[in-house]
Amino acid sequence: MLQFLVGFTLGNVVGMYLAQNYEVPNIAKKIEAFKKDVEAKKKPPE
Repeated sequence: MLQFLVGFTLGNVVGMYLAQNYEVPNIAKKIEAFKKDVEAKKKPPE
């Protein structure tokens, strides 16, 4: 249990540091853009 908490806390701290100091891409926006591209390709052109 203690090992899990230490790893979880360390992961959060490192993640916050990286997000504040480096330009980390927003994965949610990338996924939405990908979904829109897939939907656009599914529809037959009219």
